[in-house]
Amino acid sequence: MTNSERHPFEVAIHLRRTDAPTPASEVGLALAKRLDAWAIGLHVVPLSPVAFASPEAVALYTGEVDELYRTAVEHAAQWRSLLDRHGVAGEWQVTQGDVVESLCHASRWCDLVVVERPQLVPDAPTGWGVVSRTVFGASAPVVVVPESAKPGSVATRVLIAWNQSREAMLAIRGALPLLARAERVLILEGDLVENPFGLRYLPKFDLRAWLARHGIDAEIRPFSGGKERGAALLDAARTDAADLIVMGAWGHSRITELVLGGTTRHLFQHSDLPLLVAH
Repeated sequence: MTNSERHPFEVAIHLRRTDAPTPASEVGLALAKRLDAWAIGLHVVPLSPVAFASPEAVALYTGEVDELYRTAVEHAAQWRSLLDRHGVAGEWQVTQGDVVESLCHASRWCDLVVVERPQLVPDAPTGWGVVSRTVFGASAPVVVVPESAKPGSVATRVLIAWNQSREAMLAIRGALPLLARAERVLILEGDLVENPFGLRYLPKFDLRAWLARHGIDAEIRPFSGGKERGAALLDAARTDAADLIVMGAWGHSRITELVLGGTTRHLFQHSDLPLLVAH
């Protein structure tokens, strides 16, 4: 397959490592296959500001980074082999610099950005790590793939967490192409987002009817997880055998969710299912 062939969607897949397929690469390629998308394998060689503390450190570090970059570039053939195995078209890109900046830049033209969420040794507390900062800065929805995920079917049975928030709607709009191809879509309608003027002053919106107008037949159920909404949502997804959760991320400020806890924080830490999120 070549660049001249038509691919209506583009998916950027962040590969933290290049030596072997990861859950993120497997999920990303499965989504690209489902969407007939162009799959960009993206590896970022980070640049540490600490390395520029002295002229001697700069010379040594620059040499190391250049070698890492050259080694990563050579994995293009391995990526092409992975693409062929999945029946997907795409390309391999290597950049140098800040991971979040590279991913957010790619999100400007990509329909989805796929990132892996480390769980055993997270890069930073949830809300401040690479994944969370990417979700905050990305121009497209982000598919967060837990390191513990066991790739199999993806986006065949989709659960939508719905509370009429801006973030949830952004995630749903980004997921529309996947929802249209899903075998089952379940909407869990939770508590509505409070509006200072009252919801009666806003246009009424029926998500199920809106999806139906897009050719998507969805079931809707009321959802009340109490104070443990994250755990209850994850339990509901597992009970329904969902293989993708679509939801808004960080509906409150990161400070609020970090101090008091929150749905996003719980799912980022505990989910073994991919999450398609938007902020």
